[in-house]
Amino acid sequence: MERPVSFAYLITLLATVLGLSACATSHVHTVETVPAAQQPAAASPMPGGYQSAEAENFIEFCLDLDSQDDHKAHPDDPRYIAHYDRNTWEPIYNSRQYVAEDLVKNYDNAADPWYKLYHEIRVTWEHDRLHNPNPELPVPDWNAEDLKKDPRYNGFGPFQSAWVLYRNKTIAYPPTYAIAIRGTVFSSKPSAVEDFLFHPVLAHDFLTNDVSFASYNGAAVHSGFAHATFVLLLDARYGVMPVLNRYLDGADTANLYIVGHSQGAAMATLVHAFLHYAQNAATPADDPFKLYGKHYALKSYDFAQPKPGNFYFAADFARYTQAADSAIVVNNAIDVVPQVPLTLQDLGDIEGYVSHMPFWSNALRYVAGIGSGFRGTVGRVAEPFVKRADSGYGNFYGYPPGTACDTDKTGKSWNFVPAGHLILVFGQPPAPTSPDASDTFVQHHAWTYRNLIHEQLEQGGAGQVPGSGTVQSP
Repeated sequence: MERPVSFAYLITLLATVLGLSACATSHVHTVETVPAAQQPAAASPMPGGYQSAEAENFIEFCLDLDSQDDHKAHPDDPRYIAHYDRNTWEPIYNSRQYVAEDLVKNYDNAADPWYKLYHEIRVTWEHDRLHNPNPELPVPDWNAEDLKKDPRYNGFGPFQSAWVLYRNKTIAYPPTYAIAIRGTVFSSKPSAVEDFLFHPVLAHDFLTNDVSFASYNGAAVHSGFAHATFVLLLDARYGVMPVLNRYLDGADTANLYIVGHSQGAAMATLVHAFLHYAQNAATPADDPFKLYGKHYALKSYDFAQPKPGNFYFAADFARYTQAADSAIVVNNAIDVVPQVPLTLQDLGDIEGYVSHMPFWSNALRYVAGIGSGFRGTVGRVAEPFVKRADSGYGNFYGYPPGTACDTDKTGKSWNFVPAGHLILVFGQPPAPTSPDASDTFVQHHAWTYRNLIHEQLEQGGAGQVPGSGTVQSP
């Protein structure tokens, strides 16, 4: 969940150990290489717009990731059990499984590039065994099978991220996959810390010239989401890009859905943006992520999306998603999380064309811009702490050893807004006597979104949003 602007910045920066890795190549897990599908007479198009069958499966993917701790504590509660269509979708890669396996094998191997990650999880596990802060959530035994089921011990990178790759079994061509990204898990402290780091960083050339979330220099994104997404994509052992390239080896065309809930929704937006720009920028001479010649059609579904960036990022994102209606955002009108981070805006944030601007108006805009200048200073002070603490969590895919990934710049515009085609569902506060009345975030949970989508947006319902056209690869 996002938190409002407060002194939590300093507390977070001083009290939390985060981590990004030195950019270097490393091995990836051996995964099954799926041969490219043979092209039949006609390819199955990726439909644009909100599609009930898509949304109702994808919210289940998110529930599986985000409610893992609740499911462990209440295994028989149907709210925490994912019910996606297993005749259509199958999970083929689960980062939680591979992290757990490596953790058990390598937690005491100081020579392993991921030792910092494994060691920190081991220390947390040992502490929890002695002083479990959540007695309702038993601490698992030290084995991969149990650890993969507990989000406190199965994430990777500085913010304990996790993701699952699903394959659609019913579409022969083009091969169709869904990347599901875990959102905030409060039982995992690093996951919650990511939300606090909301000062803006520029979306173009983030940490390296090869990674951009926007083309416009004024576009800025939430720093915590950007750093977490960078690692989620490029971690050489568990990241999206090395795994995706193994599974799509030989496939030049594919349909890729990117989905997430809460924090995962904001990260899904950034993954969508990265893939758009990265495959368009790839050339034979400059192809660090093996995307040259690829034609991946992209579509994202974001549930309970906190604001991922400023107005200029949202405008840049709309420029290539709006016509195809390929970026769907479903937010609950009374969920507080989509309303953060808080927007702080003054006349200095406004850019655009206005003819015959009077002198007094320009002067007022200049004076008001002092506020945005101050906010820019806050980001410049905070960001180096984040990057310095973000070192040592493994290697990055696509870079030679020793390459530094630290060239980001902070932004001054805190005009945060949603990004994508916003569709609202309308929750109702629980009755005072309901067991859910004491749950602060009852309107935010994935299972709440599941219910609201089913009730208000299912096929034929009053809130149905028709699809518009098809999604084409760039």
